[in-house]
Amino acid sequence: MRTLLIKALLLISSSVFSQQFEISAVLADAQTKETIPFATIQYAENKGVVTNDEGVFVLPEGTSGETKIKVSSLGYEEIEIAVSDLKDTLFIKPSSIALSEVFLSDKNLSGEEIVERVLAKIDSNYNFNFSRKRFFYRSSFFNNISRMDMEVEESTIPEIDQKFVDNALQQIPRYVDSYTEYLGDFYGNYEEQKIQLIKIADLYNPTNEQGVEELGKRMEQIIRDNLGEDTYVKIKSGILGVKMDSEEFLEDMESSKPKEKTPEEKAKDSIKKYEDIANGLKSRINSNLKGMFWKEDITLDIFEKSRKYEFDVEGYTQIGNDIAYVINFKPKRGADFTGKMYVSTTDFGLYRLDFENVKPLKKFKIFGVSNKEDVYNGKMIFEKDEKGKYNPKYIEKSAGNTFGVDRPLTLLVKKGSWLWNKRLKELDLEMDIVASNVSKYQWIIYDEEDLSKDAFAAVKTNINFDYQKFKKYNPEFWDGYNIMEPNQAIKSFSSLDKSEETK
Repeated sequence: MRTLLIKALLLISSSVFSQQFEISAVLADAQTKETIPFATIQYAENKGVVTNDEGVFVLPEGTSGETKIKVSSLGYEEIEIAVSDLKDTLFIKPSSIALSEVFLSDKNLSGEEIVERVLAKIDSNYNFNFSRKRFFYRSSFFNNISRMDMEVEESTIPEIDQKFVDNALQQIPRYVDSYTEYLGDFYGNYEEQKIQLIKIADLYNPTNEQGVEELGKRMEQIIRDNLGEDTYVKIKSGILGVKMDSEEFLEDMESSKPKEKTPEEKAKDSIKKYEDIANGLKSRINSNLKGMFWKEDITLDIFEKSRKYEFDVEGYTQIGNDIAYVINFKPKRGADFTGKMYVSTTDFGLYRLDFENVKPLKKFKIFGVSNKEDVYNGKMIFEKDEKGKYNPKYIEKSAGNTFGVDRPLTLLVKKGSWLWNKRLKELDLEMDIVASNVSKYQWIIYDEEDLSKDAFAAVKTNINFDYQKFKKYNPEFWDGYNIMEPNQAIKSFSSLDKSEETK
């Protein structure tokens, strides 16, 4: 009995200690206790993870307690610590470099002069060769309706009154968020790219317009019931109007109805869907690369139109074995952005650029319709490879606008072709709607290797990746892969659509 008990205990203990536990922690400032986002946690040569926007990082399952991780973030002292010594929160100290400690022949350069040198050394500092990069890409979308009022001024449609409209509008969620996460390999350079996707998790939240759809269907049916020979439908908003006769209206409604597809058509649609997903991400990544800070004719004009900005050298910070200028910038001639950059004092390479707009980039208002492009912010983080070339490590950008409609809407069903002909039905609405939306992307590159031009030419875009839609965040989907740890909003995501998940 004693032997059996000992064997059982050994078996249980062996089973417990052989399990792979997830190791996670929060990185924070030792002085302010604030979390530190987008820091690099390196756990092996050319392998590492990045803290998310809440400062959280997760090491791969199976990471040994004896493994030493190297923690680095711009403006902080680099540290090395064993995994076994990690606690829930890892504190690091801000780096402090006195000017007297910095040996620089060009230490008295102005901010404007430093920016000029950054641009002058782009070709020699940055890696423009072909390479393969393993990446994780997260795309987020946020829609918020701050005001949605529709007043029924007049209605000769008994089924559509103020109560019906109010009930329909109540079914429209005021806030909607959606997230799509991609893992794959990037091949190419800043001008040419190919993508091979591995996995995609789609946390899809459809903009639930059930109330509007119900209103639309009811109106369509009422119009059908009243349409006949020599009748037409007119939709007006102020002085603007659209007129359709009965035949046009019925044909338009029929053509908008979904048609049943054959198995062959469904198979083609499935292939096209995966091709569109791959091409869509490739297009976004291409746009990201063409928006690098040194490019011309881009929205982010800090370097192209540097004369419109004021640059202030705040001080210095240590980045690995290098020392960097810390430069703040702000508009001085009606420019759009403010922010901070970190520039090497040795080769004038840009390590990091943080930016945000200080005013709407564009705006208009006409006939009660307004739009403001009022969100444009992000960051670019680069790191040096063993050859001394700078490569993108983390790229983020958010762009959004606020849209408003404050104008009337009238729907008429009339008989005859003259302006004074009989009105069969009429609905007059006064609309007052204000909504905003923001699209955000985060692109992390984990490791990379050089690639020849011939090898790049041989790469084929694939469509056999694992794509799944989820109504709730599913961490098991990413088991065994390095990704950016999701923030709390993603972890608590729950779709408004309660139907079954689809692949």
